Amino acid sequence: MLSPMKHAGPARDNNNPDEPFVPDLSEGAETGVYLALLELIDEGLIITGDERIIDANSAACRLLERDYRQIAGRPLTELFVDEQAFLEARARVLIQGEMRGTLQIALPDGSPRTFRFVAAARLRPGIHALILSPEHPTDTPAGPSDTAPVAQADSVWPRLAAALAQAVIVIDERNRISAANAAALDTLGMTRSELIGHNADHCLDIHWPAPGAPPVARISPRSNPQALDARVLAGPRDGWHLLLLPPPRMNLTGGTASADPRPPRGLQHPRIESTRLDLHFQPLVNVRSGAIHAGEALLRWHHPRLGLIPFRDFAGAARDDGRLPELGGWALRAACRAANSWPLTQGRAPTVTVNIAIEQIMHGALVQQVITALSESGIAPKRLELDLDEAVLAVPDDNISATLSSLASLGVRLAIDDFGHGLNSMPRLRRYPIQALKLAPELVSGVGKDDDSNALVEAIVCMAAPLGLKVLARGVENEAQQSFLLALGCGLQQGPLFGAPMADVEFARFLSGQLFC
Repeated sequence: MLSPMKHAGPARDNNNPDEPFVPDLSEGAETGVYLALLELIDEGLIITGDERIIDANSAACRLLERDYRQIAGRPLTELFVDEQAFLEARARVLIQGEMRGTLQIALPDGSPRTFRFVAAARLRPGIHALILSPEHPTDTPAGPSDTAPVAQADSVWPRLAAALAQAVIVIDERNRISAANAAALDTLGMTRSELIGHNADHCLDIHWPAPGAPPVARISPRSNPQALDARVLAGPRDGWHLLLLPPPRMNLTGGTASADPRPPRGLQHPRIESTRLDLHFQPLVNVRSGAIHAGEALLRWHHPRLGLIPFRDFAGAARDDGRLPELGGWALRAACRAANSWPLTQGRAPTVTVNIAIEQIMHGALVQQVITALSESGIAPKRLELDLDEAVLAVPDDNISATLSSLASLGVRLAIDDFGHGLNSMPRLRRYPIQALKLAPELVSGVGKDDDSNALVEAIVCMAAPLGLKVLARGVENEAQQSFLLALGCGLQQGPLFGAPMADVEFARFLSGQLFC
């Protein structure tokens, strides 16, 4: 049932016969759940919004007799013989929530073909999954009362869990643990018999996030009081949940990286002091003109024993201590001060981009932090771009909306960083005043080598254009990627090919004599 996956990179060695395919998805957990694993199932799988198709796997392309580019990004109505058939199917599956039945789909020549389906409507608001398989010609035609079972598809989500290297737990609508992969069992220190099939409350302590809070639960086994954070995603149908446990990360006490439950707060790492923080900057280039578009501020910590370490390696520690809003505010002020010293060319200076965590948006008085940073530094608001965590698109929160609207009214630019990790994202971009998308490095790494990566980048560029969004690529490593991205319509690029992150003084020297856009 499992087939090699094109998005997620090479598989790791695995001696567990129950999980024969365990790809390395330590980067980008949601990519593994919602995107990279589309190719792991033989059924035709379509991820769609209310009106437009977001993605499809190779099996769906074969069943529908279409090329990937004729499906992804196209209006959902194009799959049906006419608009009335589309409206009826949408009402049954996306509105009424019919989970099993048959649908008549139009082949490219216009002729109808009947497919069995299993639907997971509303994976998240406005995001749905359809699993298609051929209907025998003698079977009953499609109709609202048709509930033909597709038993094979019922095991899709447990199979996806088993294939992930990211530790994942699937909990069904009865609060029963439907699936947990080997990585989750290792992380929790539990066996399959202790976990799978049991009521979650009988074997785990789970503190679910409050309404409007970031989608993070606190979880620990009943037999072990030490807890860890888990990202909460909607499951395949109403009432189901996926818990993504944290991947291995640096142990800031100086030991080896581990995904084991964390030691008590205060014993794991020294306090992160602002006097030990620093910023490095990496250029973002318009490859058509060679001009510098922006410098991205990257936070660094001078650890007393480990030396200079990047933000990704101490973000978890900062989050544990509740200090992300504070550290983010420091980075924002320091980045704006540095940008004020950058040289001008023909009256122009590069934009400065600063990464903003969702905690900083929801709990960090971000608008006032931005006003203060702009006032202290003297730079114009249009020179500041805030790169937002893609999680803001998954949290329908009035405070987030008000905050981002206030920032946009100041003239600050807003972008979604590491775009491509969540299939919920594209339909929700209209919710906030976003102006740009930055493709995730994991997605960029496949460009020029993998047809699916090429097609996905092109689909994102095509869908972003009508929304007035610029698409930028992060993690560009070689000229082949640069050329492919440019051919796909992505001319703003950043990565090792254009320069490694530099200390602020070095970056200012790098900008001397450059053209800016």
